[in-house]
Amino acid sequence: MLDYLLRPLRLFAQSLIGDDSPRRVAWGFTLGMLVGMLPKGNILAIVLGMLLFGLAVNKSAGLLAVGLFSLLAPLWDGFAHAVGSSLLSAPALQSTFAAIYQMPLGPLTGLTNTVVLGQLLIGLYLLYPAYLAAWHAAAKIRPRIAKWLLGYRVIRWLKGAEIGAQLGLQG
Repeated sequence: MLDYLLRPLRLFAQSLIGDDSPRRVAWGFTLGMLVGMLPKGNILAIVLGMLLFGLAVNKSAGLLAVGLFSLLAPLWDGFAHAVGSSLLSAPALQSTFAAIYQMPLGPLTGLTNTVVLGQLLIGLYLLYPAYLAAWHAAAKIRPRIAKWLLGYRVIRWLKGAEIGAQLGLQG
């Protein structure tokens, strides 16, 4: 019972002091950024969320980015609407978007929504810079944070509880 209550805290502590590579942390953050930026009522957000949980990336960094960018994304919805509207109204691409909409799951992708398309394009544009920033943060700052956090008894206890849970020593 205690294992289920402490599991979120252990996972959070493990994400900060764990031995994930900076690449895994950066990819988790980047996928989380894409999920957080997209409006959630479409298949694109669901597929990206499944990728976040299905790939070998840091899920804690991804969930942190989902929460952060879900709060920040409405601030640039106007810009995303302008970007998506300009792309959807381009005469050369209208037949492409019409063909996507006629596909069986086409309407569920939300690509005919200006905000969804705009947020997707902004997210894809920011993908590489966000990856680099997250990689540098994970490589430079994370070891210092881990060293500082391991000075606290509760973090060492949570880390030990994670090891005990993996060994089947649940009480």
